[in-house]
Amino acid sequence: MKISRLFILLLLLATLNLPKFSVAQKKTQAIGLEIESDPIAFIFNGYSLHTAYTFSSFRASLGVFGIQTPEFFLADDRFSVFSSGYDMKFDYLFNRTGGFFVGTQFVYGRDKIELKDSHERESVWGYSVGLRTGYRFMFGREESGSRGFYIVPWFALMYSPDAKPQHIGAETYAQPKWTPFPTIHLGWRF
Repeated sequence: MKISRLFILLLLLATLNLPKFSVAQKKTQAIGLEIESDPIAFIFNGYSLHTAYTFSSFRASLGVFGIQTPEFFLADDRFSVFSSGYDMKFDYLFNRTGGFFVGTQFVYGRDKIELKDSHERESVWGYSVGLRTGYRFMFGREESGSRGFYIVPWFALMYSPDAKPQHIGAETYAQPKWTPFPTIHLGWRF
């Protein structure tokens, strides 16, 4: 719970600095504040909220997420998994705001693993790191710093060093060490 309070505090501080940040943005168009969300998380009974700063050709973001892992994504359909947590992303933007990017992602999250037949559950916290890439479609005018709506389809390959088999009831769920993660984010650049 302490981490969620820290995230909310950081989000509020970023929001409170918006007027000050807007003045700085007029001086250099490469700086921006962004808020975005993952609609796929909502489709799969979850949530997603991320805030980011862009500066020069770099972008740093903090986020909170949750998603009911789709059954087609699980190796064992006897289980259901709800993943949630916090993430940090650091990206290099080849065109300063839009276009291709590459970056890293760090996640501290929890998997709630449930054996469907018995409804027995286990919660497992752990860290993941990964590489990501994607393309930023900016719909705002370039002369205004690309402010406005944008869409970002992206892909990450995540590695979970602490992943291990979880024994739930009489069954075993094999947590994957490597997880491909394709998604799309919708956002607004201020």
